[in-house]
Amino acid sequence: MGACLLRTEGTLGHLDHKASQLTKPTKCRDKVAIKVLDKTRLNVQTQKLLSREISCMEALQHANIVRLYEVVESHSRLYLVLEYAGGGDLHTHICSEGRLSEPVAKITFAQILSAIKHMHAKNIIHRDLKAENVLYACNGCVKVADFGFSTMVTNSSDTLDTFCGSPSYAAPELFRDECYLGPPVDVWAMGVLLFFMVTGTMPFRADTMGKLRRAVIEGVFTLPPWDLEHAVVYADPEHPKHAQWVTCPMSMLAM
Repeated sequence: MGACLLRTEGTLGHLDHKASQLTKPTKCRDKVAIKVLDKTRLNVQTQKLLSREISCMEALQHANIVRLYEVVESHSRLYLVLEYAGGGDLHTHICSEGRLSEPVAKITFAQILSAIKHMHAKNIIHRDLKAENVLYACNGCVKVADFGFSTMVTNSSDTLDTFCGSPSYAAPELFRDECYLGPPVDVWAMGVLLFFMVTGTMPFRADTMGKLRRAVIEGVFTLPPWDLEHAVVYADPEHPKHAQWVTCPMSMLAM
């Protein structure tokens, strides 16, 4: 981003010990978002997650991933200078405007798929992919954001054991409390996200966590009339769900 002075223009949101602020560099053209964290309120586990988040974001440069420009530290605070995506998030858009049309869903999903493939090529697992974490940039493209639960593995066969992310997007192996492979969990979440994009509803809905767990493990839901959904959401943990595999029906995304 280069050296420049920053002028705060507003607050994007608050969450306990952190907040995101919209900031405009006074000597630079582009706006940025700054995540502000109170160091005095970060416990050991949160510090570990933050370190992973920073490491993962520093390793990623992709048109459909929110970029981390810089990390600035003061005595009491930590500032993450992020690319600004000012068009709101996908969840809010669908809740207010309704489900996406097929052409728009294809374009949007292709961008998300491209971002996830880039992450997995770098052995980075997002682990919290959901509509709330897909942001619209001012130029109309979408960007995957919020790497708070992300992790970096040595290779794609490394197993993980922490339940991360939103239960509504969680793969069956997470609900079984099993060690799991990272890429398939991300791709499962992509399938849930695609379902939400084209229907405006979630595939698995329940009023208790126990009922949600059972619904996800049993894999019972009604598919929309779009074959691509079948290629991504599949309840059998032995079925391949890697991002490189899911590109097989990409012809369905072509306009």
